[in-house]
Amino acid sequence: MKKCIITFCCFFILINATAQDPGYTGPAKVYVKSFWNQIEKLKAGTGTPSTISNAERAIKSVKETDKAYNTTEMEAAVKPWKEKAEKEQGDKKNADAKGDEEKLYYKKLWAKMVSVYSTGRDIEPGVTGKTYYDRVSELNFAEYQERKKTAGEIDPKSYIGLIEAMLADYDNYLVRADRLKWNVVKPMTDSRNVSDPQKKISLLENVKYECEAILILSPNNAPFKQKLDEVNKLLGSAAGEAAKFFTSDFHKQHLNTIVWSTKPLVVGKESEMTASIKTDFKTGDYIYGTAYLGINAKDAMNGNSDLRVRIRVDGATAIWGGDLSYIELPVAVQGKSYIQFALLPDAQWLKDNYAPYLAEENWTLSYLMDELARSGDISHEITCELIFPTSKIKDVKSKFSLDLGSGSAAIKALATKLHNELMASRQLPKAGMSNPALENQMLATMQKLPGWNEKFNKAIITSSAWTIKKNELTGVILYRYISVVGTCKNADGTCFTQEFTFRQDYTGGGNYEGTAKYNSYGGKREIGCDKVK
Repeated sequence: MKKCIITFCCFFILINATAQDPGYTGPAKVYVKSFWNQIEKLKAGTGTPSTISNAERAIKSVKETDKAYNTTEMEAAVKPWKEKAEKEQGDKKNADAKGDEEKLYYKKLWAKMVSVYSTGRDIEPGVTGKTYYDRVSELNFAEYQERKKTAGEIDPKSYIGLIEAMLADYDNYLVRADRLKWNVVKPMTDSRNVSDPQKKISLLENVKYECEAILILSPNNAPFKQKLDEVNKLLGSAAGEAAKFFTSDFHKQHLNTIVWSTKPLVVGKESEMTASIKTDFKTGDYIYGTAYLGINAKDAMNGNSDLRVRIRVDGATAIWGGDLSYIELPVAVQGKSYIQFALLPDAQWLKDNYAPYLAEENWTLSYLMDELARSGDISHEITCELIFPTSKIKDVKSKFSLDLGSGSAAIKALATKLHNELMASRQLPKAGMSNPALENQMLATMQKLPGWNEKFNKAIITSSAWTIKKNELTGVILYRYISVVGTCKNADGTCFTQEFTFRQDYTGGGNYEGTAKYNSYGGKREIGCDKVK
């Protein structure tokens, strides 16, 4: 029995012999020997990147050739070498990635430096003040200085080398570009003649940003340090001057903006009306605007009482063409540093404020109501831009939303009301001369004009005298003409006035044809039918 056990053990050892034990003569002996040769190379330090791969392939071949062979020892032998190789490869990848990241970092920083420095006289035109400050701030030189500590010896041709050369030449660049003179001294000097405190502050703040930006790149630059101190003092004075126009902290916080509300705001008491202040309106809401200014409205309006307004509904063409829309701003209410108006008013506001609109035949609010009524019961985005007649204040633009999903019946009723009131206030043009025979002749011609479907019932001569038309080169009289308005009532019940000119050709000797011919047509205006008889 013992003999059998010994014989079995000897056989087990034989079939698991390795290249270190040449007793194994099984079918995988070539692959076994190859494997251990690879291990010996690794131990001797003569292995290559493919040595471990060769060892793993040898194990695979052993398993395929001799399925009874136990490869546990082989796998254990190659494992530490494989792990060591993977770690080294990972370390190399990390080092390469870090190197690439560092190189990319310096490349990006160099590109940013190009936007704030030039080897010539200047960088991009207009890159001054706040714009210049923002670009310089993006450089983050604190991070750059920390990273540079680990960069080792700097190659002058590398991105770090290029950046260092830029920094070394930066003060020279400031002199070449004369930035102190043009971007600091000149605007500071110009600010003395600026009466608008907001413009003065804006001008001086740009100077402050310019100085602060340059001191980031050149912290010891004495001239810019001095100017920064000076501009801070000037800003303090300008701020004190501007403060007299602020009615409250709310005014200051919303300077040169339009605040929208469901009720006319009581200026100075806005904090008590926060529930009325919003930018999202719905069916049934009224909409009022308060524009907070940095100067008195009369200074911004310069004697004008019409403040142009550009209103767009859902980004479409401006109401009434844009150029014709305006807010009535009587001179009597211009002594304040704010402007108040309505876009969707209630009855009380119309009673108190709409008379000037009627007197001036101002259709702005009427046309806005018409647009909203036509658009249906949906939500809208409405933009409103105030366009001042002087350059003392920038245009003020704002927007709000109006959801009419619950119905626009009230707006349709208001549209009809405003339309009818304007129609009632509109009068026929006054006659410049009276000539019944000529008027009847022109009326008959109007009725027969090709392409015109209107039925004209009256001709009003609005010119007080004939205007003579001559040849521009020879001065020879060609004809004379007068302006005429025809009145008509359409089949749909609406009534209009239509502008025309009629002419009489020159026959010589100071005489003209007796017949007045159609010459041209002009604008068409709706008018109340009670005026057309």
